Amino acid sequence: MFVSCLYCTVPVFICVCCSETDDSSSIPIAERIEVSPGGRKSSIHLTLPDFQDTSTGSLSPSSVAASRLEAALSEVSDVSSTRRQGPTYIWATLERIWLQAGELFMADGRLKEAQFCITEASSLFPNSHSVLLQRGRLAELRGQLDEAKGLYDEALAINPTGECILVQMGRLLVKTGRVHLGEKVLRDAVQVHSTSHEAWSGLGEALQSRGSSQAPDCFMTALDLEASCPIRPFTIIPREL
Repeated sequence: MFVSCLYCTVPVFICVCCSETDDSSSIPIAERIEVSPGGRKSSIHLTLPDFQDTSTGSLSPSSVAASRLEAALSEVSDVSSTRRQGPTYIWATLERIWLQAGELFMADGRLKEAQFCITEASSLFPNSHSVLLQRGRLAELRGQLDEAKGLYDEALAINPTGECILVQMGRLLVKTGRVHLGEKVLRDAVQVHSTSHEAWSGLGEALQSRGSSQAPDCFMTALDLEASCPIRPFTIIPREL
């Protein structure tokens, strides 16, 4: 359902599902909290929707969304800086809001604002693989490739099979000339996440960079998968209906 964030005016889509464990969670297991009598843990998945200015049609969705978020940053920052109290999943939700706000700012080329958002998320869960991934992406956008690789390495150490981490690492290795190693990482990503169009596209780029005839097949697979890609990952579907 769509609701308004408690700390800002930006609506967010929240899907709550209960499971024994949340494979996509970036919170260490020791920090997760039980919230139901049956001992089950709750995970909250949210996505900031695209905003589009239909009156002008000139602004990208990420730009409009980033502008809406900017007005709420100082207020949310006050909440983040207070001593953490209450269920962990509430702070996990706030972490994801900050990280997705950071993604919007990065997509809009506003790296200073993205840095602020990622720093706020890091203050909540500094060892989160999601935070490390976004820090790596930001460093990569700034041209700090060695730092980006180090952050991706840290994220992989925490979540070795993370789709986005593997794809970002593989593409970075290809970009820096380590094509064969990048190809191996992307093949690992395809093996673990066989329906990921990003992984197949990244593998196609790696193969294309060394002139492999298999590259077009990877790109075609990526296009087919992207056409049927769900709005939200299948991993958030409750394990018991």
